[in-house]
Amino acid sequence: MSTQKPKSHDDESLNFDKLEKELYAAVDADKRYWRENDAKFRAVGQKVESYEEFQDIVKASHLKPLEKGDNLNNIVFDQPWNSHAIKMKNAAPLKSTGSNLHKTDNLPKNGQEFARDWRRHHKTVEGQYDFLLSIGGARLEEIFKTEISFGLLGDILTALCSGFSNSDSTAILAIVEGLSSANRFSLSVQFLSSKEKQVCSDLFQKLQLSIESQTEADGKHIQDRLKELEKIYELKSK
Repeated sequence: MSTQKPKSHDDESLNFDKLEKELYAAVDADKRYWRENDAKFRAVGQKVESYEEFQDIVKASHLKPLEKGDNLNNIVFDQPWNSHAIKMKNAAPLKSTGSNLHKTDNLPKNGQEFARDWRRHHKTVEGQYDFLLSIGGARLEEIFKTEISFGLLGDILTALCSGFSNSDSTAILAIVEGLSSANRFSLSVQFLSSKEKQVCSDLFQKLQLSIESQTEADGKHIQDRLKELEKIYELKSK
């Protein structure tokens, strides 16, 4: 006959200390989940520009605002919460060109990127003018191969007319010509307001006057190009 040792009262009792620790751990994990989840939505709402910045916001979700009496002495910050500031600090200084132009490799590759940079980084007419010249007519032709976003053509013509310089006339003509190759360009022209159409007319007059000051051989060739473009921009009857 086998004998079995009866379970003691201590063996059957619950380990409340262990259960309490597990409970606290579960509560902390739940809080962390919802805290980081809120941070993710907040990062998306702020339209962060990189995944690294997105990660930084999520990682910093547990931080609380400093109180008036908090002391930051002897604290070492290892986490690069502002990744953009560090990149700017470590990057080689850019040579001044007299304008805030993008690097060539950062220029827009399509109409969507152009519209984003145009509205985000180039809010003055001077900045827009320099931005257009930095891209050039040939590349703008590729960017707007599909179409030009509604309202953008008028803004571009305004920037070119306002910032016009005789020394840039050839580049401006190339831009005007490149834009005209966009798909459904005639529709973009028709959507120009009366004020924008006047700006377009003024721009072509400035180009005309600038061309007249050039040599006869070059001037004749450019004159012919300009006349064709005037028809495309519906400044003269075809």
